[in-house]
Amino acid sequence: MSRRFFDPQPFQAGQPIALGTGASQHIGRVLRMAPGDAVTLFNGSGGEWNAVIKAVDKKSVTVTPTVFIDRDRVPPLPVVLGLPLIKGERMDYAIQKATELGVAEIHLLETSRTEVRLKGDRESKKREHWHQVIVSACEQCGLNRPPRLAGIDTLAAFIDQASGLRLVAHPGEAPLGATALRGTERITLLTGPEGGFAPDELDAALTAGFQPFALGERVLRAETAPVALLAALWTLLDQ
Repeated sequence: MSRRFFDPQPFQAGQPIALGTGASQHIGRVLRMAPGDAVTLFNGSGGEWNAVIKAVDKKSVTVTPTVFIDRDRVPPLPVVLGLPLIKGERMDYAIQKATELGVAEIHLLETSRTEVRLKGDRESKKREHWHQVIVSACEQCGLNRPPRLAGIDTLAAFIDQASGLRLVAHPGEAPLGATALRGTERITLLTGPEGGFAPDELDAALTAGFQPFALGERVLRAETAPVALLAALWTLLDQ
């Protein structure tokens, strides 16, 4: 299998095209690939392209797309993840793994117990970094439609706009039953911040129709919960 690269521009069979800075630097400077090497390209609009490197220079890489493959590898249901901000590299981990597990959207949230507060330039730089985490995860795992990364919002706003089957992770609750997802066309999954939800926040989610559930009696870390719960949801869909 050839190396995969994301580049958000249209491709056309047989038409050479210069890749953007990110893909070009990865191919030319990091991997030191050469003309004639095969690559796979995706632009986020669906499907992927087989392509061949035509030229490599100091600033750009030119490729020739050859065959389009209509394959996305997305899960059977769209899942919107409400993910409270987490300190340090653990946020990278949560976003990376949620992407690998096929979420459709990731909404970054502030809660009363969220210790990370981002504003202005710092928020912009972090969002750019997390977008690259998503892109790298897609390149690695085979997804051709990177999940949408929504801006930082309040928990109340996220709860208010939630749709479909609404689930909230909460320690001590029962797991979902095998029939919980039948007839569902969309899932909104809300996981807790470091320190958990404040009582009034959980009450607001429940009042808005969120169904609480957990995986056993253990309290999962903020970066572990979305990964474990997404895996559990896909397992239930297969039953």
